[in-house]
Amino acid sequence: MIRINQTLLLFTIIVIEGYIVLATELLAIRQTIPYVGSGTDTVSIIIAAVLMPLAFGYQYGGQFKQKKIFGYYVTIRKKLILNILIASLILLIGMSYKYMKLFFGWLPQIGIEDRLVQTSIYSAIFLVLPIYLLGQTVPLISNLFSKEKLSQITGKMLFFSTVGSFLGAILSTLLLMPTIGVHHTVSLNFVLLAMLVIMLSKDKKSIPVFLSITIALFAMGFNSNTLLRKDHVKKNNQYSIIAAGTLKNDNRLLKINGNHSSQYNDAREKFEYIEFVERVAIAPIAGANPPREVLVIGAGGFTFGHDDSNNLYTYVDINEDLKDIAEQYILKEPIGKNKKFIPLPARAFLNDTDKKYDVIFIDAYLGGASIPEHLVTQEFFLQVKAHLKNNAVLVTNLILSPHFNNQFTRNIDNTIRSVFPHVSRHIIGEHYKLWDESETTMANTIYMYRHEDNYSSGHIYTDNKNTVFYDKPKKLTP
Repeated sequence: MIRINQTLLLFTIIVIEGYIVLATELLAIRQTIPYVGSGTDTVSIIIAAVLMPLAFGYQYGGQFKQKKIFGYYVTIRKKLILNILIASLILLIGMSYKYMKLFFGWLPQIGIEDRLVQTSIYSAIFLVLPIYLLGQTVPLISNLFSKEKLSQITGKMLFFSTVGSFLGAILSTLLLMPTIGVHHTVSLNFVLLAMLVIMLSKDKKSIPVFLSITIALFAMGFNSNTLLRKDHVKKNNQYSIIAAGTLKNDNRLLKINGNHSSQYNDAREKFEYIEFVERVAIAPIAGANPPREVLVIGAGGFTFGHDDSNNLYTYVDINEDLKDIAEQYILKEPIGKNKKFIPLPARAFLNDTDKKYDVIFIDAYLGGASIPEHLVTQEFFLQVKAHLKNNAVLVTNLILSPHFNNQFTRNIDNTIRSVFPHVSRHIIGEHYKLWDESETTMANTIYMYRHEDNYSSGHIYTDNKNTVFYDKPKKLTP
């Protein structure tokens, strides 16, 4: 019975360690999104900062021998406990909401503004060593099993370690982050780390046990609801941090991953770009009969079209918590009966429906590091184009250089025009800044396109072939 209990305990430790490593990787990816974005470039750095140290941890753990270090005899069990405590201390800073905010706020102050460099520094300081130490767990644990055939025990350990990783991937993202929030999912990791120390310690009242519990309690404090409420955070789920509150000027502001998403007040004033788009695309059809169909990709605070009680609106956004937060803290009232919300990724929604719309407004680009890579491709814009009715209008809001002073702005302009050949481009607030040489100066940039099913893109006039006489309207309005 004792042997069975010992074996079960060791396999439980392996499962928990596998969960912690995978959950830590996913939490690091999720928690860095507000600061460095969610692109494959930053994600690949974090994945690399987990996989390589994990490999070295496996290798070192398999070679470790019980020995004296600084006059103290370090057993396998003591080595495991020490590894977990050191990993916990580093992760306490690197995974806590409070200190991540301070860390990523400090990097630009010392001149480190490149998000790939920021991600690399974060990973090197807060992920590499903890994962390396936790990676030693499985090979070190193998020394505590009773003597069995090497192939059998290795196969079982790999199985349970993979089960732990599977649970870390599934439970953390699909169950815990949406229900208890990212910050409490982080706290759970520290509770599990403390449990590992307790399970490995023969003396349950030892200093390592006390330290592990203390670290877990500090983690709960650093990721508490109280701390998030000070930043007006209403939801911290698997997709984003959503903050909402009233400013001193009585404007109600919605922030998603640190970016200003929507603004509203009792005078029904909104962000300038929203009012501009409503003025040119919605006001002319405000009393349309029958009502026009309007698709909004990127719901934000549901301020776009909020005052239009006639036309039929469909808001699409991946974050299902946005509607309740917008109604409670931004609009201060429910969205109209002529409006519906579909919580789906934009491309999944477009794939699932054949419906066409009179107006499509794309407002899913938050600016800064938050550029959804899958929503700036030619294929995405072709999907959007396929859902435009004849004579429909497409409007997009992007945060771009007003005078094409960086490669991203040029490339996305090329991409849009490859699908919508004749678009008009407007800089909100007339912030064109033609003499500004900065590559980082950005502004709300509106692209507008009028769709025709049988659209002719025309040709180029040359000195040799010039048909302007035939092409221009025969009667020009003075």
